[in-house]
Amino acid sequence: MKTREERPFKLWPEALSLRSMRGRIAVLLGLAMLPAGAIAMQVGFNAAAASQSAYEEGMSRRALESIATERRTIDELREMLRVLATTPALQQIEAGDCRDWLSEISTRYPYIAAISVMQDDGTILCSVPAAASNMRVPESDIRRRARARDSFTMGYTEHGVLSGLPVIGALEPVRVGDRRIGFVGASIPTTELDSLLERSRTSSNPLHNARAAIVDSYGRVVAESTPVGDAPPLPTADQITRHFGGEPVFLDVEGGDAVVVPLYAPDLYAVMAWAPEQPLWSRVGAIAFSIAAPLLIWLLAIGAGWFAIEVFVARPLSSLEAAARSFARGEDVGDPPALLSAPAEIRSLRRTLAAMAKTLRGRELRLVEALAEERALLREVHHRVKNNLQMVASLLNIQARAARDESEAWGLARAHDRVQLLAVAHQRIYSSGELRHVRVDDIAAEVARQLLQSRGAPAKEINLVMDLGSARAGVDRAVPLAFLIGEGISAALDVLSDAGPVELHLLLQQDPDGVTRFAIDANINAERARTASSGARLIDAFARQLGATIGRDPERPYMLWASVPPEQQPVD
Repeated sequence: MKTREERPFKLWPEALSLRSMRGRIAVLLGLAMLPAGAIAMQVGFNAAAASQSAYEEGMSRRALESIATERRTIDELREMLRVLATTPALQQIEAGDCRDWLSEISTRYPYIAAISVMQDDGTILCSVPAAASNMRVPESDIRRRARARDSFTMGYTEHGVLSGLPVIGALEPVRVGDRRIGFVGASIPTTELDSLLERSRTSSNPLHNARAAIVDSYGRVVAESTPVGDAPPLPTADQITRHFGGEPVFLDVEGGDAVVVPLYAPDLYAVMAWAPEQPLWSRVGAIAFSIAAPLLIWLLAIGAGWFAIEVFVARPLSSLEAAARSFARGEDVGDPPALLSAPAEIRSLRRTLAAMAKTLRGRELRLVEALAEERALLREVHHRVKNNLQMVASLLNIQARAARDESEAWGLARAHDRVQLLAVAHQRIYSSGELRHVRVDDIAAEVARQLLQSRGAPAKEINLVMDLGSARAGVDRAVPLAFLIGEGISAALDVLSDAGPVELHLLLQQDPDGVTRFAIDANINAERARTASSGARLIDAFARQLGATIGRDPERPYMLWASVPPEQQPVD
């Protein structure tokens, strides 16, 4: 199984992150293609809107064509009533004077069920069919609207006063000067409108699976054609009245579409409902495709660009990265297969990196050799220094034995101990094989044993007990730390010599934060000890050099404790 470093492709979340080259290129490609995508989307929206507009315009035209006969009939009726209302003879008639005249007009317009002339209070002056003498028409919605509007008005009446039939009534004001004196009215049976709808529906350009109707201002159906095929229902009265106006309005109905067109606004409207010739999914699919196609093209363009970058840039760079990681692990670097088809620039970069790797390998080998040589030289230096120091210690020991004065012999013996301590430190440095850090606990143990051995007979009854934890220090601090510990032990030995059986305890530990702590103590009373030795000044000097804190008990001169801070790391 390949490791993550060896995979030519990154994991998808990482690859699409804005921190990765792939993610940034994908974002830049998307932004670069955004104007073209936006234009394509706008073209798609415009095409969809144009298609919908053309569909609505066509259906509106067909709806208007289907009610053209009805419109002509209403226009003809309105014009006839307007002419009658402006005829001077009609303005001066008395009851019954115009019956023959109206009969002639009724014969000329066979679709009229009744025609009448009435005063403003509703009293009929003359009519066809004839009305009773001084008959007054009951108050009705159409008369209220006609008086309020004071113009041509139409409306539905379920029971005509003269015909007794469901009719569409029309009223035109009659004026003398600026004064309205009455109305001339006519009515058309709704059955006649039904016949007109049937004829218009089956005329030119018929709609299949459709129905048509005429509604009044309250949304009531006053005339309706016979439904054809699987025709959808008409809109509800609430739907119709909410969309009254001077222009066709399209509505959605169950199973199809509907349009409301003004027949004579605001009194009469025509409604047509039909099942679309194309299925809904087909029309929606066509609109969706016109919108989705530009988006798909935009995404494909981004995908093609991203794929090209992936194949020709990202994958070869990933192979170079994997090769670099292999080189960093010390492995041999070959030619990944992905680089065989990489662009010339990537292959040139590969050759340059290979040459650089070869150069670095050569430099690394030379550095390793130089480091090994340096280690050998340093070990040799420490070894020679240790030998020379031991020679000096031997000379001092001989000189101390030949000394005639006791104080001179004691001073030479202390000098021997210090030179021997320094020789031990150098011996531990070169024998450890490390040139930067050494084991302070090992040096302390060896120094304690050497000092105890050098004291000879006076120290035979001193039992050295060491509790040493692991402690390390740099070479530059190891020597003064060894001297600090050695001077403390030497001072204790000076005080405890000839004191009888004694346990001398040496404790050493290093905290996790690098602070080195040690203590020297014995298990005797202060009365059995000698006075303090003269090594206190050296202890204080080494403590200052190390930045250590020293603690002493004046009542117990063989006791010493110290806390040595870690070495300060250089700041880059």
